[in-house]
Amino acid sequence: MRSKELKTYNLPNENQALSQIDAKPNFLFVILVCMGLALFIYDRTNPYGVFMTLVSIIAMIYMPRVVMMEFYQDYMVMYNKADKSNCALIYYDEVLSWSYVWGANRDFLLVEMTDGNEEIIEAFSKTLFESHMNRFLRNKHKKQ
Repeated sequence: MRSKELKTYNLPNENQALSQIDAKPNFLFVILVCMGLALFIYDRTNPYGVFMTLVSIIAMIYMPRVVMMEFYQDYMVMYNKADKSNCALIYYDEVLSWSYVWGANRDFLLVEMTDGNEEIIEAFSKTLFESHMNRFLRNKHKKQ
């Protein structure tokens, strides 16, 4: 097995990430900025447009960027939320199946390996996670 747990500073750095899943809702902030600007332009006496725009811009600048997963040509990296220095390097050819598990309180992405191990990461959007996983591991999706 080439897939393993390792420290983030030991990741191969010669490859460029093709895609990544980030927990920061940048798209939502851009929509809020556009809505705030539209409110301000439509009715200049309305302070809500200025407030919405300023709050969204400040959030985009100061909220930390949290990368949860990165996808490369031959492997993916799942970052550990609790310990930022650890991650799991998983080669696509060693993945048996993956599934998105909905829970009452939390959602998870479950990746089953050919050696019987399982990698689990907390998730927040079924659409986002499934679209990324289908891009790289389409034929290994296990329906729940």
